[in-house]
Amino acid sequence: MRIAAIAHAVPSRRTTNAEVVALVREQSRSRLGNDRADAVGGLVERFLASAGTDVRYRLADDEKAIDVVLRASRDALAEAGVTPGDVDLVLYTGVARGWMEPAMATVIQAELGLEHATSFDVLDACAGWLRALHVAHSHLRARDYHVALVVNCECGLYRDYVDFAFDDVAAVEHRLASFTVGEAATGTVVTADGPDDALFLFRTFPQHYRLCMLPLRAQPHFEAAAPDARYVPERLFSLSRPLLAAGTRRLVELWRDAVELRERPHDIVFGHNPSEPACTLVARRLGVEDRYFPTHRDYGNTVSAALPLGMSVARTAGRLHRGDRMLLAVGSAGITVGFASLTF
Repeated sequence: MRIAAIAHAVPSRRTTNAEVVALVREQSRSRLGNDRADAVGGLVERFLASAGTDVRYRLADDEKAIDVVLRASRDALAEAGVTPGDVDLVLYTGVARGWMEPAMATVIQAELGLEHATSFDVLDACAGWLRALHVAHSHLRARDYHVALVVNCECGLYRDYVDFAFDDVAAVEHRLASFTVGEAATGTVVTADGPDDALFLFRTFPQHYRLCMLPLRAQPHFEAAAPDARYVPERLFSLSRPLLAAGTRRLVELWRDAVELRERPHDIVFGHNPSEPACTLVARRLGVEDRYFPTHRDYGNTVSAALPLGMSVARTAGRLHRGDRMLLAVGSAGITVGFASLTF
């Protein structure tokens, strides 16, 4: 499998921590009063500073998510020199979506005119893109398909899943992570030619699945446990500290057990970007801090787009070159942790 091209696009609204905190205070005043709204804003401000979040992008009022993902996809196809008729597999991955069915991949296929392709979705929270790359690799290696387009569109998250207004100070704990989110879309073209050296490794620890969730209205019917009153349909719930602690521990454990993976040389390392301290800690414990390429401070937590966004930004910055051996690492809700090692 060869990554023939990778591209990213972000919405036009550049948003700083100060703007997020101001929105929290403004929209919470009518519910909490001035003093408590200011206190909540202060908690959010301190959390964002400790997370290393600085800038993130989100859709402007006149922007649509589909336009952002199509821009990234077209850039990737153009860079790869691939025509619409060449693509025979389309995979959509990501948390943001316009509907549950049909597959979101179908709208990408239709809008790009990929008439000879088949398409479906791969969903695994922040690990979704790496899962989709693994699926594409398996199909390409088996020669089921020859050219695949993997896309995600983590756009519209602030519009649809993030609420700036608080009516309960206690809710701050499980809503803080939502304010680190950054929106982005990516397109990745992978082909069946190239070196067959890709190695993928995943492990899931489902006892932690309640630490991070984006519930639907039917959520109570799919849990044996009593419903958690803190869950709100279509609002991100995340207990950041235990989630990051458990995810970091599990990722490091998997790395230490993966002898073949650790023995491979890697020129550059990309990881999921939930926060600057978490990324730095993981890179240090994996012994790859000198090769790690960060993106959180400039883009926020871009969910499933974090890995391909990092690769695309590094490519543009001259940090990622053809022939480089990449290590990709992700920790995700579930909790799922995973790695991939491959040549760019």
